Amino acid sequence: MKNKTNFPAIGIICLFALLLVSDKLISQSENNTNNSIDALLSGDIPTVSARIATMYGADPEVVERYVQASVNLESRVGIAAPVIIAIAIHESSFKSELFIHAGNPFGIKASKPWVGPTYSKWDDGKETMFRAYNSPEEAIMDLGVFVKSRAWYDDVLDCPVNDSRCVIDGLKKTDDEPGYSMNPVWDEAIMDIIQKVGLQALATR
Repeated sequence: MKNKTNFPAIGIICLFALLLVSDKLISQSENNTNNSIDALLSGDIPTVSARIATMYGADPEVVERYVQASVNLESRVGIAAPVIIAIAIHESSFKSELFIHAGNPFGIKASKPWVGPTYSKWDDGKETMFRAYNSPEEAIMDLGVFVKSRAWYDDVLDCPVNDSRCVIDGLKKTDDEPGYSMNPVWDEAIMDIIQKVGLQALATR
């Protein structure tokens, strides 16, 4: 009879221990999930490049050359590397006709003051001339020249080079200024690419 009175106490102790173990397992699972996400969205230049190539079906070696160049040149260009690569992905995914034939990942047209080589393709219902480049470095440097040649992008050049949001806000279309794209949600599309692909890892280098 004496032992029977201990059963409720033992049951409560076992239940409490079970709850503690369950809570610890859930916590470990959440930590593992967060670590997996962090690992997915981090990495060095080859890792980020391989991730882009896998997600968009592009050539890994080609992508890596552009990612490396964007990191090397971002301070000279005045545009954060994550933004440079996100624009390239949005405009070409590193596999568009314009990219393949003209080395132009940014969709920049051959408007003034451009006097370099061009590539002609059908765009917006008419034959249009686009800028052509011979290397990733040339394309990325000209993106900087293009931005600096438009007075309405002056605020972009005031942004800290690693502040992607500031740069994108400076490039987007407003009621008073033409933007990099006529698409009213272009800025959000670029930010989505940065977050989805984990390009912000490039800004910490």
